[in-house]
Order: sequence, then C-alpha cells, then structure tokens
Amino acid sequence: MKDIYAVLDIGSATIKLVVGEVVSANINILFSKKITSHGVKKGKIESMPTVVSEIKQLLDDASQTLGAVITKVALCIPSFYAHIYQSDGITKVNSPSDQITNEDVVRSLKLSKRFERGEDEEIISVIPIRFQLDTRTVTDVPIGQKSASLKAESLVITTKKKLLYSYITAVEKAGVEVLDITIDAYACAKEAFDAVYLQEGAILIDIGYKTSTVSFFEGGYVKYIAQASVGGYDLTRKIANAWQIPMDKAEIYKVKYGTCNQNIGDEDVIHTMKDEDGVTHYTQKDLSIVLNEAVKEVMEVIKTKIDVINDGRSYETVIVGGGGELPEIDRVASAVLHSVVRTYRPETIGARDMSYVSCLGMMYYLNDRSKILGGIDASMILPDISSTMSIRFKGLTKARPIHESQKKTTLTRVIESFFSEDDD
Repeated sequence: MKDIYAVLDIGSATIKLVVGEVVSANINILFSKKITSHGVKKGKIESMPTVVSEIKQLLDDASQTLGAVITKVALCIPSFYAHIYQSDGITKVNSPSDQITNEDVVRSLKLSKRFERGEDEEIISVIPIRFQLDTRTVTDVPIGQKSASLKAESLVITTKKKLLYSYITAVEKAGVEVLDITIDAYACAKEAFDAVYLQEGAILIDIGYKTSTVSFFEGGYVKYIAQASVGGYDLTRKIANAWQIPMDKAEIYKVKYGTCNQNIGDEDVIHTMKDEDGVTHYTQKDLSIVLNEAVKEVMEVIKTKIDVINDGRSYETVIVGGGGELPEIDRVASAVLHSVVRTYRPETIGARDMSYVSCLGMMYYLNDRSKILGGIDASMILPDISSTMSIRFKGLTKARPIHESQKKTTLTRVIESFFSEDDD
C-alpha cells in the first residue's frame, strides 16, 4: 500500500492538478495536468459551475489515468487578499516526563491564532517557524525532546472568508474533500527556495496571466505580499498591438517563438502582413525586440512593489509562474531591478513546468504538516502501481489511516480541526 497525495492549484489563468506517490525514500509524480481556467478572475471565483466543471475534468482525467478515485486534495489558493501575521503560543508540556508530543505542538500552534484580526478574515495556515524549549531554540518539530514548556513562533496566514469559502465550496461540489490549504506564494517558496534563503531574505515574483504576486521572505516568515497588475497577458497584448494581429495569434507566437534573446532568428520569418504599402515580414528577432520592451514595462511595475521593501541589500530574487515561461526573461528583469534575478523551473520529471511550482511546494508543505500531526490522510488508495517518474525528495511521511467515523465535512476538517481552540 502506498500513500498518494493530490494537489490542486486554482488560478485565474490555469487550474493545475499534480498527484504524487510516496514510496520509501522517494516521491514519484504519477499525474500532472493543467487546463485553462475560465471561472476565476483576480483571485475570485466568478462562475462557480465553470470552476467546478474544470476541477471535475482534471479529477476524472487523473482517475482514468491512475485507475483509482481521488477523494481528497491539498489546495493552493491565490494570494489575493492574504494577510500575514507573526504570532506565538506557549503551552505547558503535559507529559509527566516533560517529553514533547504531537499534541503539545498542535496545542501551541492553536494558541498562536489568538490575536486581533479583521472580522472578515479566516485563518488558513499556521506555520511554525521556530520552537522555544526551556533551554534552547530549535527550528525542527521537537517531538520527543524534553522541556517543561513549549513556545511556537508562527507565521499565520489569513484570507477573506468569502473568498476562502468559495474555493472550499468549489472543491466540495467537485466531489472531493480538502486535505489542507495554503496560499500559492508560500507554496511556491517551499519549492523554489532553500531554507537558507528564506532565513537571509528572498524575493519571489510569481508572474500570472494578468496579475503578478511579489513576496518577500526573511527569518523564515513571509514579511510582505503585494499584487502587481501585470502579467503574461501584457506581453501578448504588446505583440498584438505592435503587429496589429489578434490576441490569440499573438499568444501562439509568444509561446512558440518568444524569447528575450535579440541575437536569434534574424532570418526566421514567422509572420507576414500585407497592406497597401506592400508586404512586411516579421522575424523571431523582431518578436524578441517587442518582448524585450514588454518585459521591461512589466518589470518596471513589479519594481514599484519591490521598492517598498528596498533597504539597500541584495536579495535572492526568483521568477516563477506560467507568465515567466520566456527564455532570458531573467536577464531583462535583472537589468530593470538592478539585482541578479533567476527563473526557477522544476527539475521534477513529470512536472517540469514553471506553473507547477506551487503544486510541488504544497507537497513539501504536507510533509511539514505530517511531522506536526503525526500523519496525514492519503488522497487516494492506489496499491501496486509501478513508479515511472520521480522527483527530488524532501521527506513526506506515511499517513495515518482514518476511519469512517472520524471523517468530518471539509470545512470542519480544514478550518476547525487544526485551528480550533477547544482543547487548549
């Protein structure tokens, strides 16, 4: 019997589903697919039936491919309207021998949520950054260590209740439960950055369709999140306007021939336009010139968001997201932002696409949850499947089986079971 985990990322441009298999000390990608999203705009679900239908399509495709039914998914939601807090909770260790248990850790994290916040905010993630024991501070979950008290310093992420409940409702209507939730900015960071960068300082630029998210991480926390109203759409529109062609054709050219390398394709004609003045040929180099200018404009907008946190230091800066799938976009970004910028493309067999970064990061987020809770539920039961695609392992642990009598509704399980204060 193997543990299978499914991650669903619902975005404004695409909806992604990645299914991973935990086998001994390896994780295999068993299924990955993305489809165009039609029911989400700027982080809000505007057409519930459309979103539900698209989720069902992905789930059905995965079930047909894998020969089993997905019952639970971990969910990445857009960072729109997310708020971030630093909090802490301290509890007495209940064990007579002062040995810390999973229950002590969970209790300290639940106490971390006791702070003032807006009435329309709902907590979606309580993430431990470090733990203070009687005589020392540790970053790993201190299960089994001895201390009379335990203090958890936590990153708490909230979002608007209406927004969150709409995503949970969409998943429920698609016929599956939500295993856990976090925002895409944090999930992307779990995949794209090593722990040292999250401590020393790092900037993540997630380029989406019409909006890009800029996140700043330091000391293990998300310190800053901002939205820039630019994305891959702006690059496509720049091509369409420059060459006077429809957006759909401009998108095809961008995907097929797009690059920021201006030393390429001078002789490769990719578009011809006839008018009363004659015939005009456009080459791949002409396209690169247009895209260079478009990327500069996009990055100038993003720079205004980064300037808010500018303290003169240079931070590790990474571009992720489907809108960043353009060769040498990092070179142009580096020139505009006056710092070294790199793009992050997963080396994961079966998910080598920048748009899958959040899904992969969510799997590592589940690993952290497993250590805290002592196990997490599997998304599906899929015994005896052959492993064909592997990814870099970061240590998912085996989930505890759950009995039917223990199952709760999605909202109860996700929001109440982990974050309620009933058993302090």
